[in-house]
Amino acid sequence: MKKLLLLSFCTAAAAMAKGQNLSADKLMDMLSLPAAKAESFLISKKYRFTGEEYLGDTLVKTYQYSAASFGGKKKQVDTSGRRLIRSVLKETFILTYQVTSATEYRSMIADLKKKGFYCEYEKDSTVRAASYLYQHEDQTADASVRWEDGTAWYSVSFFKKIIPADKGIYFAEDLLQFSSHEYLVYYFGAKNVKKDIYYFGKNDLAKCSVLLINTKRQVIFIWKDGLNRRKISSLLLGGHHKLKSLEGVDSVNTENSWLLKSGIYAGMPLFDLRELNRNNIAFCGGDAPNPGLVLPESSDKVDFGNKDVILSCTDCNDDKFIKSKIMYADKAMKEGRQLFIFTIALYPPPGIAFD
Repeated sequence: MKKLLLLSFCTAAAAMAKGQNLSADKLMDMLSLPAAKAESFLISKKYRFTGEEYLGDTLVKTYQYSAASFGGKKKQVDTSGRRLIRSVLKETFILTYQVTSATEYRSMIADLKKKGFYCEYEKDSTVRAASYLYQHEDQTADASVRWEDGTAWYSVSFFKKIIPADKGIYFAEDLLQFSSHEYLVYYFGAKNVKKDIYYFGKNDLAKCSVLLINTKRQVIFIWKDGLNRRKISSLLLGGHHKLKSLEGVDSVNTENSWLLKSGIYAGMPLFDLRELNRNNIAFCGGDAPNPGLVLPESSDKVDFGNKDVILSCTDCNDDKFIKSKIMYADKAMKEGRQLFIFTIALYPPPGIAFD
């Protein structure tokens, strides 16, 4: 009889524990729910609204779990703290689930990994990360532990990237929405995206991702957050770049067919660039730190402010070029110099989040 009672007690406890926490699946599903339906679902799970506040432009709503009890005459109280935080910025939602139960937290991480989420540095003892980012396709889960008044709160924030399936990728700027390696894989397929190392100099390197490597459609994504390969620092189009995976490769493609919205492209002759801009173009000469770089003040019909356009020349080995700090397109062309766009480095517009 006692064994039967014990079995019933354990079954009830397990059922209650399963019902009161929010699984990774449920939380990810909630990202797509309208606010009213999400709140209705939380109420059904015994979460009550406890307040809201604005952090800048972000509206933050908090829901607290109401502790439940179960059992017979001596009711057992579930003492684990649980809360959910819903952050809204325009049409972007982030759900953060926090719990004081380490077991429940570990179970959620295990479920995420079963679904294909991964964190490259999870078991790397040399990495001291404030949080661990698990990524899979268009979704991310940011896991961390936060202490409040001596209590550990285990936190997982869920975010889903909105990538319109019906929106074509026509211009190089359209690629700025793919702000992580995993987003690139989700949209273009794993076989078309390669993790790589980019060499700026001998001891200056960065983790990068390469779309359609060694083809005319190649784009190199340099990441601000190299640890997680996310947040774009720049996109590199055209030219010859030092990539670890192409070391020792005999035939390296330097042509590029990506077009920018302004109409410029790698390989474009200086004459065409000058015509498109409708104003003279100043660029760095051979005695400048960055030979060939078009100066931002050259902007007219073409905006050179959020990109680096670097020119190359087939006949610029003379002293006049080598000793010049600044040169001008009109004069260079009058002298018969053959210049063209060699490389374009495209940057995210300032003030716009591409996360």
